[in-house]
Amino acid sequence: MKILIIVNESPWGSSLGVTAIRLVRSLLAENARIAAIFFREDGVYHALPGRAVDSGTPDLAEEWQALAGAAGIPLLLCSSAAQRRMKSVPGGAYREAGLVEMVEIMASSDRVVTF
Repeated sequence: MKILIIVNESPWGSSLGVTAIRLVRSLLAENARIAAIFFREDGVYHALPGRAVDSGTPDLAEEWQALAGAAGIPLLLCSSAAQRRMKSVPGGAYREAGLVEMVEIMASSDRVVTF
């Protein structure tokens, strides 16, 4: 099964980022294929490293990169959201992508899960 994950919420606005990471880990353990993780709207803030965290919350930027690197999952930042919210794309495993690319991935996926 091929799955696209879309993250719309900021890492500090809710616990959905941590939930999304847990879901991706679980899906990978079940041999599901993650087509991409697409960060939209305030979700692009997940790419910012070095955010202050408490003892129960990981640095989500690092967590996403480690997870994506190990599984070969593209981490895509909505280009218009990133341009409005960031001075530059953080780099690493993250890259900008447009909505057309997201729709193409969506069309080739069996499921889409949005956070």
